[in-house]
Amino acid sequence: MMNYPALSSFALALLALFLKSSLLSGIQIISRLRSRRFILPEDAGMIGVRQAETETDIVQRCSLIWRNDVENLPLFLALALTYTLLGGEKSSANWLFGSYVLLRYLHTIVYLRGLQPWRAIMYLAGMAVCWMIAVGIFQHLPL
Repeated sequence: MMNYPALSSFALALLALFLKSSLLSGIQIISRLRSRRFILPEDAGMIGVRQAETETDIVQRCSLIWRNDVENLPLFLALALTYTLLGGEKSSANWLFGSYVLLRYLHTIVYLRGLQPWRAIMYLAGMAVCWMIAVGIFQHLPL
């Protein structure tokens, strides 16, 4: 880790985002089981209920959060990994990566609760952190 001082920061951010995704999956599973609403016939059949036409609101929101994460987390992880591999400072990585993770958790919470403009604010703040990481990458490039 001497060559990559920010590696532990990257690993913690990765684990925290994995935990967030796992929790979101858990919410979906529990919500489906409680409501007994399944849109796929094989899922409904496994539980012994009729196929539903729509998911519950919370399951739909979870799906939208998943889609948003799939669009955004890979960009952050690529930027954070690049910053780490270029030898970025641990203290900066702690602040930047930690801020991004916190903002994504907050984004998920406000998305689940349907709170605007907070959802947009959390998203834009996360993008600002990604831009700060991008600037840090540029500063560490051996030009």
